[in-house]
Amino acid sequence: MASHQAYDVVIVGGGIAGLSAALRLPATVRVALLTKGQLGESNTRYAQGGLTVALGEDDSPQLHAQDTLAAGAGLCDETAVGILTGQAPSAVRWLMALGARFDRARPGSNEHATRDGLLLGREAAHSRWRVLHAGGDATGAEIERALVAAARQRPSITLYEESYVQRLLVEHGVCIGLLALDRSGRPFTIEAHATVLANGGAGGLWLHTSNPAGATADGLALAWQAGAALTDLEFMQFHPTVLVAGGASHLISEAVRGEGAYLRNHAGERFMLRYSELAELAPRDVVARAILSEMLAEGVDHQYLDLRHLPAARMHERFPTISAICRGYGLNLASDLLPIAPAAHYCMGGVMVNAQGHTSLPGLYAVGEVACTGVHGANRLASNSLLEGLVFGLRLADGLAGQLAGDAPPARRAIAVLVYDDLQRYTSLLRISPDRETIAAARRELRQLMWQYVSLRRDEEGLLAARAHLNTLEARLLSTHTATQDASIAPPTWYETVNMFKVAELVIAAALHRCESRGSHWRSDHDVLDSTLTGSHYVLQPVRMSKMESGAELSGVSLCK
Repeated sequence: MASHQAYDVVIVGGGIAGLSAALRLPATVRVALLTKGQLGESNTRYAQGGLTVALGEDDSPQLHAQDTLAAGAGLCDETAVGILTGQAPSAVRWLMALGARFDRARPGSNEHATRDGLLLGREAAHSRWRVLHAGGDATGAEIERALVAAARQRPSITLYEESYVQRLLVEHGVCIGLLALDRSGRPFTIEAHATVLANGGAGGLWLHTSNPAGATADGLALAWQAGAALTDLEFMQFHPTVLVAGGASHLISEAVRGEGAYLRNHAGERFMLRYSELAELAPRDVVARAILSEMLAEGVDHQYLDLRHLPAARMHERFPTISAICRGYGLNLASDLLPIAPAAHYCMGGVMVNAQGHTSLPGLYAVGEVACTGVHGANRLASNSLLEGLVFGLRLADGLAGQLAGDAPPARRAIAVLVYDDLQRYTSLLRISPDRETIAAARRELRQLMWQYVSLRRDEEGLLAARAHLNTLEARLLSTHTATQDASIAPPTWYETVNMFKVAELVIAAALHRCESRGSHWRSDHDVLDSTLTGSHYVLQPVRMSKMESGAELSGVSLCK
């Protein structure tokens, strides 16, 4: 492979967002698509839940929007939500035309379905049955299969698998491409008119997560290092029900509670009725904190999910993937109490974009979980994530096609600088190259810090302790390893780890700044919602400041209004 390539568009990430954008672009547009692992290995693949769309006879995009806004706790962008719900039906039809196969109702059954027979499910905080599934609980895998198959057949899309993006290339304030390592560790550059980040979220920052191993916040760190604004990083959604067995964590879909499963504590009590009139179908943040409260009250590390009152054969048929996972740990999905606990699941914040996917940095775009469109607000409505990647991936492609044809791009959102950072420590860390054991130990320590202090319950004392521990960890690494002048020699695993450090620092800063409890962000020292902050977003923007310019070197992150 040549060390320098040129394309019209380069996309980083091979989930629903990146692949939808790539496939929607005209066949005349030359696209490079990079994935950190094999194509098909993404958060999309592991999404057991469904794809939300208002197709039922008693449903409408307006009702879908109302539910989305209610779950977002006053921080959703209403325009973006309207786009999401209004364009969902046509986006889903596009996906089906591409080959995605969704479950259909059984003939003669009384199951909820569309007029043409598509089976509809219901999940937490939805007022209607509107969730499409595939293979029962393998929706993401089916969507990924269809998209990957289509991408491999498109001559205009060049795939760079097992390629790690080290940094974005910026000249005169414009992103012009990226620098990456191929599977052999050789560096190469790609220049493009448009660079698109679609490389997922940040669940790997926490000790307990439903995400695959590759969710190490790379996209957020790449955007930050290049100078793009990030927003809403304090809002990490913790999935309420992750199977905890054999030292591993496995997602148990929201759809299981949608089918009628109960949550029980060790005393056998169905406890959700004490926390919400919606019981097990309350918004995810409510359910996750209720489970944590019961765990703390009983001094245990898990609670239980109970399907024993539901038809056994139907449960095994409806959830074949989860059933198989349970069997692997000696559990029967339908007859055993399943040990569960909350885990980091989905980042509602991300690279700040407008409705067309433009970031604050010209030439750079973002879509999917790495982006923050404003549709999720402070708490994502169940099964809106795959839909967001699809709808906004298609919108991004349509906009890019127009720009490449000479149309004027829409204006980007204005930004408000709340965080200054000279990136000095970040750059210094990239210039060391620890051994594999040191990297693994640093990751464990970081993830433990984030779980202990920056997860479902937060307070100022804990957040400050987390920041201090993180600074100590970084200083220890810098003092015990020799730095070089060439950061490019560091292995991808160390780049990932440094990205985790940087984004963890930013999450802590955002969490310290939001002195209220809203959606997935719960502060025990500020345990009520502050109505004056409804609609307020905290934007983090890097500003390069030398000692001469600022009068003093900045260390870490300092906040200012």
